[in-house]
Amino acid sequence: MKPQVLLVMIILLFIPPVAFAQDDVTPTSLEVKVYPDGSTLVTYVVESDPTKVRVEVDLFSDNFNNLIIRDEDSIPLASSITDTGLEIDSIGALELIIVYTTSDLTTKDGPIWDLNITSPVSTMVILPQGAAIFDLGNIPTDLGFIDGSQYVELPAGEIYVSFILAMPNLSAEAQTAINDAENYLTSLEAQNYMLIDAQSELTQAIQLFETDQYIDAKNMANQAVDTADETVDNANAAAVEIALAESTIASAQEDGRTDGLAQAEDTLSSAETYYDQGLYVEAETSAKQASQLALLADEPTGGNTMLYLGIVVIVAVAGGGYYYMQKMRPKDAPTSQPTPVPEIEAKTVDLEKIFAINDDLRLEDREVIKFLAENHGEAFATEIRDRFDMPRSSAWRLIRRLVSNEIVEEVKVGNQSLVRISKRYLK
Repeated sequence: MKPQVLLVMIILLFIPPVAFAQDDVTPTSLEVKVYPDGSTLVTYVVESDPTKVRVEVDLFSDNFNNLIIRDEDSIPLASSITDTGLEIDSIGALELIIVYTTSDLTTKDGPIWDLNITSPVSTMVILPQGAAIFDLGNIPTDLGFIDGSQYVELPAGEIYVSFILAMPNLSAEAQTAINDAENYLTSLEAQNYMLIDAQSELTQAIQLFETDQYIDAKNMANQAVDTADETVDNANAAAVEIALAESTIASAQEDGRTDGLAQAEDTLSSAETYYDQGLYVEAETSAKQASQLALLADEPTGGNTMLYLGIVVIVAVAGGGYYYMQKMRPKDAPTSQPTPVPEIEAKTVDLEKIFAINDDLRLEDREVIKFLAENHGEAFATEIRDRFDMPRSSAWRLIRRLVSNEIVEEVKVGNQSLVRISKRYLK
């Protein structure tokens, strides 16, 4: 034989074939595990021709991630992507375990997910925990549960599984929202706030719940809480404007600017009436008008001279009487001394005792307790909300926890809530 021919034969012996057929493998099992987001974990097992260096395997999707291929001894195998699947360097393996993830096998229509796949073997489909089968394309050969997740096994061919994820307990969520809103509104009304709009919305939430409209009921209950917060803010703003109007009117009276002051006083009276009726926006507006009228008030145009002379006479008489009393007082008479005002003892909070007894406190509870300690053991609820930038409802629940644990006491000062460390924790 010519040397050239021998060389070509040797080279051909060592060149692997470039085309491989699916006949080189025999599918034995397929498992598709579905996750709540619709992605799937595919585990495909095939028998391989051990005489082949490379084999071709068709996959069930064009897109896949996290590909792992092992033989029967769990040895990783290399592969390359083809138009229909993979070329795997099987290197004499008897069995190939192919594992990958893909989102190509599922579609979603509203709350319902559909799984579609064409399988050459009997296929096990494992659904997410809590999911329920809605429809099947074929009669299953097996049904059951694995680690709390339902599975269904279907024969080879067109695999179709329609399922729905676990629905939230809308009734319980709506009832919780209504209860929280009721408790919150009750706590605010105990502070003399009138929550007309919020109570109306809470009534609507209850009516929606009774007609099984749970989502709308929950949203309306949450809206009642927000409306209550807005109402309290309006009430506090109105109270500030009313106090400012009272001060402005008093200053005008002291300055003798009584001309037009009666109108300011009437407007202030209207503001106070609005406030008592729970019409806080109107109360704030009227109070601002009363302040403006008091600022515009002027001295009366007549009778100023006689008024001035009367004041001078009263001051002169009072001064003369005081001079006479001082002159007649015996020189050895003891001079009166002002009664000393006892100093208020600063309150020191025993933080170590609080945290030792209440070792299960939340982080935000501990921070508020430290804040109270820095303020000699007490602070208004509004100060706590401002300091930690928390919603009114969150602050209310936090204070309720501390009160229930007897760490703090809550007292009413006017329309405000004063939070004070319990005496048992004061040094």
